[in-house]
Amino acid sequence: MTGTPAQLALSRRRALMLGAAGFAVGGFSRPSRAAEYATSWKFGDVTVHKVLEHIMLYPADKSFPGMPLEELDANADILGPNFYDPASKGIVFSYQAYLVRTPRYNIIVDGGHGNDKKRGLAGTSMLHGTEFIENLRKAGVTPDQVHFVMNTHFDSDHTGWNTVLANDAWKPTFPKARYLFDKVELADVEGKIAKSAPSKAAYDDSIKPILDAGNADMIDGDHTIGDGVRIVASRGHTAGHHSLEISSKGKRAVLCGDVIHSPIEVVHPEWTVAFDHDKEAAKITRTKFVEANTDVDVTIFAAHFSGPTAGKIVSEKGKRRFRTLVT
Repeated sequence: MTGTPAQLALSRRRALMLGAAGFAVGGFSRPSRAAEYATSWKFGDVTVHKVLEHIMLYPADKSFPGMPLEELDANADILGPNFYDPASKGIVFSYQAYLVRTPRYNIIVDGGHGNDKKRGLAGTSMLHGTEFIENLRKAGVTPDQVHFVMNTHFDSDHTGWNTVLANDAWKPTFPKARYLFDKVELADVEGKIAKSAPSKAAYDDSIKPILDAGNADMIDGDHTIGDGVRIVASRGHTAGHHSLEISSKGKRAVLCGDVIHSPIEVVHPEWTVAFDHDKEAAKITRTKFVEANTDVDVTIFAAHFSGPTAGKIVSEKGKRRFRTLVT
């Protein structure tokens, strides 16, 4: 997901409430630990850890332009405070990586905005001093212990922690890892950098340094990592978007990246999302994904879901909904 959100005008009282919960008010925030729920989930021999970077509010009308936004308030029971703030009409977006731990491998999926990278979001040119690496260590892994890095796609808010700034140069954050880059996604981004300054900036600081360091392995479509973990194509949001599937001892999970941005898209997969690069292709992929995973015992991890984060798609009260797992 990319974009430059308009800052939200909130009352002082509401701003203090959101700040206490860890939400950004017109900018970046460092979420309070008290606001968090579970940060790890077990699927057979595989564990998924959420590694939080920061949380932001985006205006709903900018996120879903032209959509009937009264549906957000009508589905308040589904969205709750973790995904939508009705007072400000703001969609809650969490930026995080997922650490997937198998008996043999430590795998990073996506990587937020990263520190020291000029992105221009919400009037803030860059992030400094986020607790991402500290949160990774708390999950039991250091950057040197990561075996694979998988970006579901190459938007700048998913590749930021591919690299860190060291001696005025961008170096791989995970120096011993193999970065699994999709050929289609890479070609698409390289085709955009000549005409898009944001694409060029993200490419120059988060993708090209990995290629130059020789740490990238090219994949083309589906790819098996092992220990019940595989990468599957889920094209639409971007040309080479992928998801990661887990299947271990009868337990299943899907890390679906930006196939879904908000639980309202489970209710309305036909809605147009501003951040989708190919809106029609994304809509088709999203609809198929929601239909295939409704009332199925598979846990869904979308890239930007805050609060409880993990959940399942279920049929309830005549509609589909995303039911979060609170423990």
